[in-house]
Amino acid sequence: MFDRLMKMTVYGQFVAGEDQESIRPLIQHNKAFGVGSILDYGLEEDLSHEEAERKEMESCTSEAERDSSGTNKREKQYQVHPAFGDRRDGVICARTYFYANEAKCDNYMENLLQTIEASGGASDGGFAAIKLTALGRPQFLLQFSDVLTRWRRFFHQMAAEQGQSGRAAVDTKLEVTVLQESIAKMGIASRAEIKGWFTPETLGVSGTVDLLDWNSLIDSRTQLSRHLVVPNVQTGQLEPLLSRFTEEEEQQMKRMLQRMDVLAKKARDAGVRLMIDAEQSYFQPAISRLALEMQRRFNVDKPLIFNTFQCYLKDAYDNVTMDMELARREGWCFGAKLVRGAYMAQERARAVEIGYEDPVNPTYEATNAMYHRCLNYVLEELKRNPRAEVMVASHNEDTVSFTLRRMEELGLHPDDGQVSFGQLLGMCDQISFPLGQAGFPVYKYVPYGPVMEVLPYLSRRALENSSIMTRAQRERQLLWQELRRRLRTGNLFHHPA
Repeated sequence: MFDRLMKMTVYGQFVAGEDQESIRPLIQHNKAFGVGSILDYGLEEDLSHEEAERKEMESCTSEAERDSSGTNKREKQYQVHPAFGDRRDGVICARTYFYANEAKCDNYMENLLQTIEASGGASDGGFAAIKLTALGRPQFLLQFSDVLTRWRRFFHQMAAEQGQSGRAAVDTKLEVTVLQESIAKMGIASRAEIKGWFTPETLGVSGTVDLLDWNSLIDSRTQLSRHLVVPNVQTGQLEPLLSRFTEEEEQQMKRMLQRMDVLAKKARDAGVRLMIDAEQSYFQPAISRLALEMQRRFNVDKPLIFNTFQCYLKDAYDNVTMDMELARREGWCFGAKLVRGAYMAQERARAVEIGYEDPVNPTYEATNAMYHRCLNYVLEELKRNPRAEVMVASHNEDTVSFTLRRMEELGLHPDDGQVSFGQLLGMCDQISFPLGQAGFPVYKYVPYGPVMEVLPYLSRRALENSSIMTRAQRERQLLWQELRRRLRTGNLFHHPA
């Protein structure tokens, strides 16, 4: 009876069905109106707050950190904190996974393989969504994110020394000779060794190094691993970027990468595109870097792997432009989904509590401006590169209108399939279906799974929809008040500047 009641109400609103067969009618119905699907297996463990916190603390702390009596050399942003151990707090629309063991990760991978198969069998050109925190121990993501962030900050410190602070990452280029001298003075390596890092074979003959060149130095860790150090601003000492992994931790890291590889190959064979979801900012540098490595391998002829960029982050523009520039430089196909973001309240509270800079834009207006700035950059690149694609994942009508206007101005046609739109199942149908019927590629994020297994996700989705309906009702009240005011003043057709 409970299952039937749920299917008649909130489950039926936001979830497509329980399995591959039961979701087929909804997918076919949407397809008839020009709306595709991003399948998302909605399994989420129903943990208590205490259980979630315990699992997070255990899975995000390395053996070396436990052995050193709590000493943690990671930057504050990438340290696990018990107050934010339950990553579900303050997060409504995103599913959350907590690491238990490798068997659980294998089980999630099997579910994803079935999701990819279901997507391939239900429609052409569909998507399957994956979260990397479900594929392995999150400790690796935290440590790798810490490495990538420090390495990038080191680059910007060198840029500041050369008078280039404040520039967008894509426009920052360091003079090699000056850079070599700066690194030598720090005592990181001999001048001869440093000269060997920056060769024409690895960096070209421009005489400058940009952030992409700088990041490529991490790729050649066989030569550079013992030199991966940066100066600690507080202590003035040089510190290694790479923490010591135990043999078991190295195996866990490798298994995460292997699971990603299995899923990408399955998607390629099934003709399904993989949408890698964005997650919290302290995981995101590693997630984006791993997504980029998959794109290098699998986005050969067309975009198969799509990374997600959260535009409420202050560094969103740098992230989008640098990935797009790398795709242009290396010749693979750029694929991205642009969203505003799902973790704002949690991110702000965590930054204040732990004591690091808030990674989120200060205002909603700043986030809108960032979204449109990133989108405009990508659209202009799509005009030059017919193999690149972007999904505008937004419920904001102004953003959809902006996209349609820029597409028309740039001559980007819906039939080319380079620009698509995405909304959640059960929400904003007034945007999705008119776009689909007008010939624009549009997709619904389609969760599915047994009632009891998706119930934790559903409870939060119901809260989100309730808040959206409350805001919409308030907007209608304000509009009605304005209409009555204009009727009283006889100024019905006045439009404010």
